[in-house]
Amino acid sequence: MKEPGFLFYSVLIVICLLLVVAGGYFLVRFKTLFKQTIKDDWLRRNVLVWLIIFCLSGALMPISGNLFYLLFKYGWVGVIVGHIISTSVSTLITYNAARYVIEHKRIKQLTFFKHKLLVVLVVTITTLLVTVPFAYMIYDDTMKAYIKFSYVSAIYIGATTGLIYSVLSYLDIERQRKFDEKELELSRLRELKTKAELDALHSKINPHFLYNSLNSIADLSVTDGKKARKMTIALADLFRYSINYSDNNFSTVKEELGMAEVYLQIEKIRFEDQLNYQIHALADATHFLIPRFLLQPIVENAVKHGLKKTGIITEIEISVNLYETGLEIIVSDNGPSFPDEINPGYGVKSIFDKLDLLFPDQYSVRFLNEPTKQVVIFINKLMKHEPAI
Repeated sequence: MKEPGFLFYSVLIVICLLLVVAGGYFLVRFKTLFKQTIKDDWLRRNVLVWLIIFCLSGALMPISGNLFYLLFKYGWVGVIVGHIISTSVSTLITYNAARYVIEHKRIKQLTFFKHKLLVVLVVTITTLLVTVPFAYMIYDDTMKAYIKFSYVSAIYIGATTGLIYSVLSYLDIERQRKFDEKELELSRLRELKTKAELDALHSKINPHFLYNSLNSIADLSVTDGKKARKMTIALADLFRYSINYSDNNFSTVKEELGMAEVYLQIEKIRFEDQLNYQIHALADATHFLIPRFLLQPIVENAVKHGLKKTGIITEIEISVNLYETGLEIIVSDNGPSFPDEINPGYGVKSIFDKLDLLFPDQYSVRFLNEPTKQVVIFINKLMKHEPAI
């Protein structure tokens, strides 16, 4: 065989470099490449592994020193066909055996060290099973050194591949651990932010209501001490409920209705016959959880705007219904109709804020004037209170 010239070596180097680049590309894009064209995941993975092995092992072939012997004996076509066959066998046996060990449920339960050691052994043994028979088939007696070298080469390649996988697995585990730690920290920060926002919402009671209630108590203490005492106890209950929520952002429907009634009792003492109210709730609905102080701002608005309509008694009705799809809360009153464009004040805005924080995308709020004026809150996500044992 004629000694190859400069042009041959130049072309060979270019081909090897292109194979390395192609193999690296397939390796980097392993998780996403061909996902649209090859739907079967097993087939897609095997095709990619075949391409990676074909490119990278092909690029290393000239380094082994036996390329010219193979070219002389089998020619370019024989070398390429042989490389395709050996790559196919390596993919089917070595890769799939290694993948079986990596993904088997029982084997995955082993410690990290034992699991990766088993992977190294499997890759090494299967590489030997593939490489050595091929060496005996392609080399004759004059190339016994290469046959012996195939044993060492197979062990080296198998062990190195297994070790590289083990190191990459460890780095991937570390990366995932750090990512999980960051996600946990972000989750904690989001929880703290939500808690801070809800604390701010819980802590705010309309100062006008407080001012007017205290004024009414002062007046009643002179004219009607019994009513003043009753109003003072009710106001204390309302503030106790507002302050002592023990980091719990939820209340049962029963508790919320109770506090709404306390509020209405205070207003009833102030306005006497100008205000009437009714509360209806299905017994099965009262154990479900809703945001704390969800009802009070709505009821307060109903009282405030209802009393503006002089000449009639303000009638307020609260009802709670339970459906398969969720919980419905309706606050009705006979006050002035809602405007076409509602510009919510702090009280109504706090309703949306609480629901956004605790039931994101799981609720609706409607302001209706027909058939009666009412605010309708519907919560799709049902959360039932479970008493502590």
